[in-house]
Amino acid sequence: MKKVILKFFVYFLIFFGGNLMINILFTSNFNLLTAFPTAIGVSFGIAVFEYYTYKRGKEA
Repeated sequence: MKKVILKFFVYFLIFFGGNLMINILFTSNFNLLTAFPTAIGVSFGIAVFEYYTYKRGKEA
């Protein structure tokens, strides 16, 4: 379970930083209100999907 949480934080940092860079480059503003929820949702979805596929793969 610790690996899942660590992967979540790594994905969150990558997507949050990437989203901020894209916001600054294309919209010329520093908008945290769109970068934060997007990064949370995407990184949570990827971490949960990866956890369940790994768990299902171990059972088979």
